[in-house]
Amino acid sequence: MTEDEAITQLRRFVAALESGSRRNANDAAFALLAGNPPLGDRWQSIARVMQTNGEYSAAHLAMARFAAHRADPNARFAQAAMLAQTGQLEEAWKVMGSVPFGVPSVSGHHYIRGTIAVNLGHIEDAEKHLLAAIEAEPALGQAMLSLAAARKRKAGDPIGDRILSAEPRMEGAPPLERAHFHYAAGRVHFDRREPDEAFRHFSAGAELVRGWRSYDAAADARDAAECRQGFDRDFVDKINNLVTLDTSQPIFVTGLPRSGTTLVEQILVSHSAVSGGEELGRMGVVRRDLTSLSAKGLSDYLQAGGNADDLAALYLHLGQERFGKEGRFVDKALNTSRFTGLIAALLPHAPIVWLRRDPADCAFSAYRTYFINGLDWSWNLQDIATHFALEDQLFHHWSRMFPDRILAVDYQQLVQEPQAQIRRILAHCNLEEEPQVFRPHETQRVVSTASVMQVREPINTGAVGAAGAYRLHLAPFVDRYEALSAAT
Repeated sequence: MTEDEAITQLRRFVAALESGSRRNANDAAFALLAGNPPLGDRWQSIARVMQTNGEYSAAHLAMARFAAHRADPNARFAQAAMLAQTGQLEEAWKVMGSVPFGVPSVSGHHYIRGTIAVNLGHIEDAEKHLLAAIEAEPALGQAMLSLAAARKRKAGDPIGDRILSAEPRMEGAPPLERAHFHYAAGRVHFDRREPDEAFRHFSAGAELVRGWRSYDAAADARDAAECRQGFDRDFVDKINNLVTLDTSQPIFVTGLPRSGTTLVEQILVSHSAVSGGEELGRMGVVRRDLTSLSAKGLSDYLQAGGNADDLAALYLHLGQERFGKEGRFVDKALNTSRFTGLIAALLPHAPIVWLRRDPADCAFSAYRTYFINGLDWSWNLQDIATHFALEDQLFHHWSRMFPDRILAVDYQQLVQEPQAQIRRILAHCNLEEEPQVFRPHETQRVVSTASVMQVREPINTGAVGAAGAYRLHLAPFVDRYEALSAAT
């Protein structure tokens, strides 16, 4: 590629970003990657855009070129961070092995190594690095939270004791670190069955985060209403007839956060025909080509000359970017309820498994979890009730419309009767029975959600009724949720 050609493609890339054209940005980036001009630090910007667009192969190639151009440890650290963010944790661990200790800082270096190790299941390595991060930066609440999540911190656990003893010095820490600390301390008290102290810390952490991540209930309600508009069975059947591709590769597992979706994901990825799974969330990228979430958004796209196969192929391509072309994969995106109409229309062969759990148990589990992205309803008990009521409406709406596509699975029944419920799930997903799916805790894989440790334990009923000791604290949720449920 000549210098003039590279400049032309760069201008096209920038113009596409300014206009919001995903396709044009991708085309320009692909041309630049193929031509391999000396773009220097610009490769990092291209990598970040490709990551956002779900084009992971292109993102990793652009970041590798950035690291090669810079030839310094900070660039390799940035490369490792992107690998970790895109689920390539083993490769991220390898790249971090070439980054000197102290880059980008002593605490930052140990922290990323520790969090990668937690998700890989290397708990002793994780604890070593996370403790080293705290030694370097005693008010690093993020490291404390990762330590609290790495394993249960019951009475007498020295790391749990160390986390709790940090409270006085955290008073002057930045708000984000204080919030992380409170979630960590709350988790330790939860493990030790000390509900009042646990709830005190969870509430303190939630109140801090709510200060900069507030919930827009009106926007949530508008979104929930828009995603249903126009998606009746006749419309979906009409779109299905336009899709000629085999869309059976994805399996959607959805439900409220902390409702058991990661357990079902673990069961499915234990199957030899399933290559992997995570909170993929690539329907959001597909939706960017449409004017709205409603059926009208899809109709407008088709009337403007778009092709249903192109949208289906885009989703499948983005899934294959993460999991490869062989085997099926699980998409456990938390916002699937908002894309169910599009999924039913564009991916007619893809099954949906929808988890349901006792509302109070689910609400408390969400309230005590620090979610890195989104889910801003989780910082307040009444907001949780508002969001749960909206999700209940969507579940009932979509289940009535697509009873053949959606399998409802009750979490309590799943853990009490795993053999029977797993067989239901396999049959719905058109998967043959295999012995290992009934022992999902034995499957070694990367897990990067808040359920990272739970899925490595045998299926058990330990989380059933977990909110019982917190019922008085949960009164704001219960009152709002019951009122909203009675009104619908």
